[in-house]
Amino acid sequence: MTINERSGVKPSVQVASAIRDDIANGIFATGDKIPSARELAERFGVALTTAVKAVEDLREEGLIETRRGKGSFVRARPELFRQGTRRYSRTPAGHAPNIDEAQVGGWRDEVTATRWREDATPQIAERLHITPGDPVTVARYIWILDDAPIQMGTQYEPLSIVGGTPIETPVDGTRGNPGVIARFDSIGIYIDRVEEKTRARMPTSEESQILQIGSGIPLLFLTRTHYAGDVAVETADIAIRGDRMVINATHDVALPEGISQP
Repeated sequence: MTINERSGVKPSVQVASAIRDDIANGIFATGDKIPSARELAERFGVALTTAVKAVEDLREEGLIETRRGKGSFVRARPELFRQGTRRYSRTPAGHAPNIDEAQVGGWRDEVTATRWREDATPQIAERLHITPGDPVTVARYIWILDDAPIQMGTQYEPLSIVGGTPIETPVDGTRGNPGVIARFDSIGIYIDRVEEKTRARMPTSEESQILQIGSGIPLLFLTRTHYAGDVAVETADIAIRGDRMVINATHDVALPEGISQP
C-alpha cells in the first residue's frame, strides 16, 4: 500500500488501516508481533510520529497490545454472537437473552448497573407514548468481557406502569436476574411484541469513554421497545462495539404449496 497524500485521509489513519487489513487477511495472526513504528515509517515512507500515531490508534481499538521492551502483538479478540432471530421469547427460566448467548458462545460476561429516576425527554416520551416530563425509571447496564466493556444499554420504564409494583426498581447486574418479559409477566402485564432497530454510527464522547474505544471504531446502535398490546412498557438504547459483535440470524423460508423437502 502506498500512502495517498491527496486522499484527505490522514497518513496515520492509512497506515493503521493497512495493518488492520493485514490482520484481517491473516498476514499477522493472533500473537504475532507487528512491525515497529520505525519499520512502519520506512515501509510506508511516513514520519516516525505518523507511524507511532498509527500504532497508538490500533492499541486504542484493542486490536494490538504493547509489551514493554518487546513490541506490539496482535491481541486475541474472539467474536461475540448476538442472536438476531427469536431473541425475545417467554422462556421457563425467564432470564435475559444474553445468558443464552453467553452459554452458546462459551464466554462469560459481567454486568454492572446504575439505576435512577428522571423526567422523560421528548425522545423517550415519544417512544413510550407518554408526556415529556413524565417520570421514568432508568437503568444503565455495562457488559464487561475479559476486563473490557463491550456493550452499554440504557433502559427506560414509565413510572405510571411500574410504580408501586414489585418491579418498580430495575434489576441490578446480578447474573441470572429475570429479563424484561419475565419481569412484566410477574405483575400481570404480558409483552407480545418487541421492536428493535439497528444502525451503525460512530460513538459519542461518552460512549467512547465508557466502552474504552478510540474514535475509529463504529458502534452497532440499537433502539428497542417492548409492547404489551399497544402499550409501550420499556424502551432502551443499546450501544455495542462494532468490532466485536456479530448479529447472527436464521430466517425460515416457507416452501411453495405442495412442496416438501426430502
